[in-house]
Amino acid sequence: MSKLSPKYYLIAALLIFTIFNPTTGGDILAFLAIAVIVLYSLFGDYALLALLIIRPTIDYWRDYVVLSYNNFHININAAISLLLLAWSVAFFIKNYQEFKKVPLKNLWLLFLVWCSVSFFWSFDKVSTITETAKAANLFALFGMTYILRARNDHYFDKVFFWSFVGSAVLPLTTAVYQFFTKSGMTIDGTANRIYGTFAHPNILATFCLMLFIFLFDKYQNYRKHETSLIKFVPNWLKESKKELYPLALIFLTILIALTYTRIAWIGLAFFIVAIGLYYKRKETITTIIVLTTLYGLFFPVNIWLIDNFNINLQNNALVARLTSRNMEADSITWRADLFNKIIPLWTNRPLIGYGYGSFARVWDDNKGVDNIWDETSEAHNDYLKVGFEAGIIGLVIYIFIFLSLLYREIKFGQKHAWTNFVFILSILVYLILSVSDNMLHHTPMIWWLWALWGYWSAKV
Repeated sequence: MSKLSPKYYLIAALLIFTIFNPTTGGDILAFLAIAVIVLYSLFGDYALLALLIIRPTIDYWRDYVVLSYNNFHININAAISLLLLAWSVAFFIKNYQEFKKVPLKNLWLLFLVWCSVSFFWSFDKVSTITETAKAANLFALFGMTYILRARNDHYFDKVFFWSFVGSAVLPLTTAVYQFFTKSGMTIDGTANRIYGTFAHPNILATFCLMLFIFLFDKYQNYRKHETSLIKFVPNWLKESKKELYPLALIFLTILIALTYTRIAWIGLAFFIVAIGLYYKRKETITTIIVLTTLYGLFFPVNIWLIDNFNINLQNNALVARLTSRNMEADSITWRADLFNKIIPLWTNRPLIGYGYGSFARVWDDNKGVDNIWDETSEAHNDYLKVGFEAGIIGLVIYIFIFLSLLYREIKFGQKHAWTNFVFILSILVYLILSVSDNMLHHTPMIWWLWALWGYWSAKV
């Protein structure tokens, strides 16, 4: 009789645990563990992509707590994150020789060590543990996808492509449903802001923007007739592929518009303009001049329409979001006010900060009367957040991670006819978004982003 693998005994033990365990949360954790064991048995290291596929969808159940101890709570998303963290440690140990080739690892590990050390002076130790684990997940995904693609380039290309597209199906379908049923969120006076399966429209917007950039890169490669990309689609789709990419890009643009997330609009505009200047400089400059002129003419024309026909173009939500400035709908003033009030607190601990992940706790404890009404306690600026929590030391390390990635890709681009131009732009877009949004908290989106950057980095 052949000896059973230890994984079968583990699955049996977990099933027995669910019978006697009195808590639903414990059962969910056990079934998650069983699912991972089964997936790993079937797909090996590629089971990582299963986690990436389900991550945008399970964000819908982000508030469901599966385990709680004192002030420490683990929801279903956190459980997946801890699972990924444990998996990545085992993966890197198993693939140590390949791990040594992963870019940025020294800077990332230095940042994670500094964040971990900040636990000892943190004003919110639980959040320090949680946020450090989240940051570790980002490097884990970057390193794992880098190794997987470097190991098996063409096959991983195909699987990664369909995993990314597959992960977007339910969130985007839900967003379309919300638009037509008018069940989106009402935020800052703007109604029906679609959000898909995510916590906020901003996360859907940045997720769509990232997917837009990824598909644009694939479209460019397709137009250059890269033979490796022929494997991405079944035979019945190959002929229509030329039309599918532009349609998908238009669809994503519409969804980004309907989130009413202006920083995502800025990121998309920056990307399109940069691409235009690179490929069609004269046409792009002409278009910019025309659009700028039309924007300037909008205000006198709108006033004339109001005075003569009682028609206000700003009654349209999209037009209003683009052209209006008021305290209810405009968050620029609010962000500036927050920044001005946080800086004096930061100067009390400029080098080491208040502990990674502690921003919300410290700000809540120091809010003035003018900000008591404000329900959010987030920085809405990742540079401010990291600097406040990890000090100037942590902020410098964090920025150098991106500068090193940019330097690496620029050096590669110089040698390879800028075939990685979209990759470089994606980094710049992210740095722009981080000025006005909580990108480090957009876990469903940022998981895919760092996985994508690891995937692209393996081209070198």
